[in-house]
Amino acid sequence: MKRRSPSLGSRRGGRALAAGGVSWRDGVHVLGTQVWCDARRARAVCFVSSADRTGRAGHGQLIATAETLALLGAPGDAHLAAPLRRPFTLGTVRLELVPTGYVVGAAALAVDAGGHRVFYAGAVAPAGRGLGGAAELRPCDTLVVAAPYGAEHHRFDGGPADVVGFAHEVLAAGEVPVVLVTSAARGLDVAAALAAAGVAVAGHRAIVDAARRLAGAGLELSVRRTVARGRALVWPVGEHARAAAAVRGLPARVALASGLAVERDRVRALGVDRAIAWSGAADRAALLGFVAASGAAEVAVTGPWAEEIARAIGPRARALGPPRQMPLFA
Repeated sequence: MKRRSPSLGSRRGGRALAAGGVSWRDGVHVLGTQVWCDARRARAVCFVSSADRTGRAGHGQLIATAETLALLGAPGDAHLAAPLRRPFTLGTVRLELVPTGYVVGAAALAVDAGGHRVFYAGAVAPAGRGLGGAAELRPCDTLVVAAPYGAEHHRFDGGPADVVGFAHEVLAAGEVPVVLVTSAARGLDVAAALAAAGVAVAGHRAIVDAARRLAGAGLELSVRRTVARGRALVWPVGEHARAAAAVRGLPARVALASGLAVERDRVRALGVDRAIAWSGAADRAALLGFVAASGAAEVAVTGPWAEEIARAIGPRARALGPPRQMPLFA
């Protein structure tokens, strides 16, 4: 029989685990304020760092960029669409939205609650290379950053030029280039790169809808629903099995444009013709560089590779997230 004890992310005495100026309880709470970040349960005030980080979940008021609110289908008159780099206040708390480079509309939240500064970054892409631009930082005591990737082999050397090159190569052969992505927001990055290179783009319904919603926020991007010769198709990796039907019998070749491209087993299982390691999120080296540049005294890391990245950072960092049960005795 094994006895188990709670570890990082658990509650003790009814209180959520805290790290510096934040705690975790189905989302990140900035202590001393009513602000929650990317919360999974309904909160009175919730900051959303990007459209794929959290659902509506019945929150009272969302704080996000206009692009993120548009992608969520959240009416602007009921929520706060805050412009980037323009500080504002919520009661006595000073807030500012800052670009993270992750996807279109993605932002970090800088919080000054009087005496302690928290920078909730979520997923970041320091160098950008997509519609989100490049990440920025603000001075902070506590940095909260997501680690979708963090293993030693997570090294991303692909980019928009690789996707465009693949599309031109396949189109020149009279075939349909199919590019698999991990989310609708990432699909918009790929569609924008292809469109800028003169390639007409078709997409999955979710990507077409995302482009339509962003048109209302001022970003014009043409993504058609129907596949035809001379067009590339941008498609969610989760719907990979349906991509063959979407090309309607036309000859096609498939590329995966994602951080998943460095996962050999995943690439093999998908059976793609090309693996392009272009991710909206930072790889291990870029994420550690972002943390180092912050100068934060305390770092809280969330996401699948939180513990790995926290170990790499050292004593000032800890993983923050849902409960993980660990055996007390083997």
